[in-house]
Amino acid sequence: MAKKTEADVALEMYQSVIQSNNRQKRLKSSTFWGLFKVKARRKTIVERIESIIDQQGLKIAVKSGATFGEESGADWIILTPKLLPPRQPPQPIPPSKWPSAEWFEMMQTRLFESEREVEAYFIAPLLEKLGYDYDDIVIGYPVEMFKGVQKTRTEADCVVFNGPSREKEDVLLVIEAKKSDKGVSVDHIGQAKSYARELLPACYIVSNGQQIIVFQFNGMLVPDERVLDFDRVQLSERWEDLYNYTCREATIQRKQWMEEQISRMKSNQA
Repeated sequence: MAKKTEADVALEMYQSVIQSNNRQKRLKSSTFWGLFKVKARRKTIVERIESIIDQQGLKIAVKSGATFGEESGADWIILTPKLLPPRQPPQPIPPSKWPSAEWFEMMQTRLFESEREVEAYFIAPLLEKLGYDYDDIVIGYPVEMFKGVQKTRTEADCVVFNGPSREKEDVLLVIEAKKSDKGVSVDHIGQAKSYARELLPACYIVSNGQQIIVFQFNGMLVPDERVLDFDRVQLSERWEDLYNYTCREATIQRKQWMEEQISRMKSNQA
């Protein structure tokens, strides 16, 4: 197993904060510094850790009011998000939005021989049940990206819009489909994330037709949050969660929130 970097530790802290009920994490100072393997709190080390925590979208407070890095080992470090992404509160789904038992059985047992079959026979039926229309969906959407100083043109497997418009402000979902005989890797997630950074969706999804991973995209304001990660045999039992995060209504609402936050941030910087 690869050794955790300081950035890995900070990311785990961020995920723990976001997933907690009160959006806060309290750690004894001795525990906090121990996680970073810091024994001597020299000024340069404290500044580096503070910068890494900041880059992960967290604010640091010391309960006693002492200066961060100078507190006692028994003091408390309190971590909170710099910006609170809205959670999707659990909402009961109307019976009309629940697929039939036969549909779930078909989706959970269907075999896929290629990436295109994952897109056509798994992703497309999911999107239909999540409330998206034919005009919302583009298969093989062209994306221009920079690699260094060179502009390249590539394709996202599936991009879902709010209606027939193909403008960036109407992007709701980015989906990366992989062959069913390949596991979802860190590289696959990184690819979806890179498209999300260009297209600014509400969420991005990576699936090989077996594993379904959903990230809420936070507009590069704070780190993205992995909100769902499950096997398709659990599709019926996780349907309510999937629907609440990725249905058409939810992604439109989250997209609007993100645009408001980005606009507010730009106004503050002006």
